[in-house]
Amino acid sequence: MASTNQSPFYQRAEEEFHKATTDEERISCLEIMIKECPKHKSSENMLKNLTNRLKKLNQSIEKQKKAGKSSKTGVKKADMQCVLTGFPNTGKSTIFKILTGLNPKISPHPFTTHQPQLGTFKFEDAPIQIIDAPAFPSHDKNFTNGTDTLLFVVDELSQIPKAEEFLYRTKAKIILIFNKEDILSENEKRKIKATLDSKYKKYNYHFFSQKPSIEELNNLKKEIFQTFPIIRVYTKEPKKEASKEPMILKVGSTFKDAAEKILKGISKKIKRARIWGPSSRFGGQIIGLEHILKDKDVIEFQTR
Repeated sequence: MASTNQSPFYQRAEEEFHKATTDEERISCLEIMIKECPKHKSSENMLKNLTNRLKKLNQSIEKQKKAGKSSKTGVKKADMQCVLTGFPNTGKSTIFKILTGLNPKISPHPFTTHQPQLGTFKFEDAPIQIIDAPAFPSHDKNFTNGTDTLLFVVDELSQIPKAEEFLYRTKAKIILIFNKEDILSENEKRKIKATLDSKYKKYNYHFFSQKPSIEELNNLKKEIFQTFPIIRVYTKEPKKEASKEPMILKVGSTFKDAAEKILKGISKKIKRARIWGPSSRFGGQIIGLEHILKDKDVIEFQTR
């Protein structure tokens, strides 16, 4: 694949394509190369070649999934997943510990996190999977490129453009966490905020301290939760209370989608379904399979 007269983004993606060790990484590179490839007659063959390669790799991934194989790091992705990423000693592992209550190895020495640390925290009643990934440049691209939400941790403004060299391929939503707020003066914080608002306005950012208040911690959890395009749906049996743990579904899901997540094929056996909550006209409304659900709905159904 020649890179003559191609953009810097194309050239960087092409270079990483040749260094890639997994099909997922190659697919990510090819998607950027296709996007950056000029759309004129002289580049038609190049674009066709790139598109064919992408198609073959996607087919390969599908075959691996059907065979129960995967080239990705062995972490089963939850309904909501976020990944902590950044440079050494920015406080990633401390944030992981505060959010999850777990005790990862924390040290003033660089590269203490050699393997990804897996944990869970809750926003209200919704469990969110969180991974503390190894720091740049030893990070796992499968995590940074494949997760839903990236928690990009910095403690200096100069780290942002350097980190973007490692993050340009990700499709995740990014929350920039400016850590160690408690050691900044009000004047330093004001200057940092002004720079973030002007130079890095594409990022949603959040200041975080090493000993956060309950309000500060809940605000971060809420901000993370709001990046996910999901709804929480609760189930109940007749004359009983609704479940405490919600079912996590995509925005726009129907009652049928919820039933099928409970048990594949059960939607064909349902004789009556009722709903309470934001999407109902009144409590206990009888609904059909295609009724679109909203966050915090409660559903009940009976089967034949």
